[in-house]
Amino acid sequence: MFFKTFAILAFGALSTAASLPHRRSSESDVVLYCYGSTSNGGPIFYADGLAYFGMSANTLDAGVSTNISFTLDPDDTTTAWTIQPNTTTNPNVSFNETLDMYIVPTDGSFTQVGFASSNSSSLPTGAVTTGFSFFGTNVAYVESSSNYDMMFWGNATTTDGIFALYWNDGSDDAPNGSFAVTVKTTPPVSI
Repeated sequence: MFFKTFAILAFGALSTAASLPHRRSSESDVVLYCYGSTSNGGPIFYADGLAYFGMSANTLDAGVSTNISFTLDPDDTTTAWTIQPNTTTNPNVSFNETLDMYIVPTDGSFTQVGFASSNSSSLPTGAVTTGFSFFGTNVAYVESSSNYDMMFWGNATTTDGIFALYWNDGSDDAPNGSFAVTVKTTPPVSI
């Protein structure tokens, strides 16, 4: 009798728990890192509206450059991933509007990842500010429920140790020396 009652209660608890929707809220202060053949976990940063990664935002020759963090909802691909300047490393930088990360997922394109207001005319043709999610700890663009694309690439800049972050959607025009990168939330291991 005890076993039957316990089994019924356990089954009832499991079926109730299974029907409860799981919903995480958005996460803030998320730093994204790039890993590839020439980068061992350089953080993504902002410079004049475009995405870069590498040693430090302060070493790039740009009008405005700063380390950034993201606010994102990993469970909702309809929500844009917004950025905030890291005021600890660069207290004098602020953005006048909410900036969203964008890519251009047009077949055959090789376009630098950037940041713009989603209702701005400054978005490049074909750019999207939504559709981002995670495949494990890797950032992916969700083209459909069964197609997670991870087509981030790095390309050298004129500053040693700094790379421009690109979205390569099957382009044959990728510059010589560009390389595939994985964008992750995992920081590099300190030695």
